[in-house]
Amino acid sequence: MGGATLRVIDFGRVSPLRSQTLWHAIAHGVSAGAPPTLSFMQPESPYVSIGFHRRLDEVDDEECRRRGLRVFRRMVGGGPVYIDNGQLFFQITVPASAATAMRARALRSLLEPAAEAFRATGIAALLEDQGDIAVGDRKISGHGAGQIEQAVTVVANLITRFDHTAAARIIAAPDVATTDELEGLMRRYVSATPVSPEAFRAAAVERYAAALGLDAKAGALTDVETAALASLDAEFVADEWLMGAGRPAPPVWRVKVKAGVHMAHAAADGLSARLSLAHGRIIGASFAGPSLNGAGERLGHAVCGDTEEGARRRLAAAGFDQLAELVGAMERGR
Repeated sequence: MGGATLRVIDFGRVSPLRSQTLWHAIAHGVSAGAPPTLSFMQPESPYVSIGFHRRLDEVDDEECRRRGLRVFRRMVGGGPVYIDNGQLFFQITVPASAATAMRARALRSLLEPAAEAFRATGIAALLEDQGDIAVGDRKISGHGAGQIEQAVTVVANLITRFDHTAAARIIAAPDVATTDELEGLMRRYVSATPVSPEAFRAAAVERYAAALGLDAKAGALTDVETAALASLDAEFVADEWLMGAGRPAPPVWRVKVKAGVHMAHAAADGLSARLSLAHGRIIGASFAGPSLNGAGERLGHAVCGDTEEGARRRLAAAGFDQLAELVGAMERGR
């Protein structure tokens, strides 16, 4: 795989901007012939990152201003996330020719060594089917992945401390109750881990080198990467880059907490519906609107345990057709 070396770069604490642009620059370097690279960095202050294709209005800009948070758009996917110095980020970047064409298989091969590193430090971590690293049903490491030029990069994190309140409130939600429910789901399904960053770094280097069949060696940025970094530093603070290409607004609001755990909200004609879902089943529901004649709470309890399709059918059978349509819109918006 691009020679016998796994280049390892530990950048330590860096600015929020550099915690994004450094690993993008590495992708340009690996694309140009630099060896596969495992990099580490920790932001020195909090900020928000949003995925390449996502709408900027998914971020609550007023909350970000109140908290003094910059927002940066990354070149890989995923929704808005809150990032601070309680998170150690690591990136594995390999030539695209070395990554399987099957996305799920590539993700597993590039994330399994991270799960092994967690286990090596005493955490009973498993890699879930969709790429989250979890202990039981709690996510302990999220990820983002994508191809940049001719390199594939997978980004993940070690969470030593997690601000669930900030993570929920930087996301633009339809109302305060939805934000509160989102924070509750994050507290239930996202956890920090009591692992020293130094121990995790050492374990990650060992596991990635073994998995890729390479010798790990400390390295530095190449000239190509240094030039790319200067360009990326300017690009990532430009208003045009932050705004993104623009996409149509989705018909419903939907946020992923972890693989299999979501919140959804839809409203129309004076009715509103909010669902919390875990592994295909409704675990919380709230319906409101004058046409429900006070039945919203009863209906919310009634659909708990149903799938979205089951809830839609139940509501339609009970004569609440408009409410059933809202739930159907949530189902289609998955």
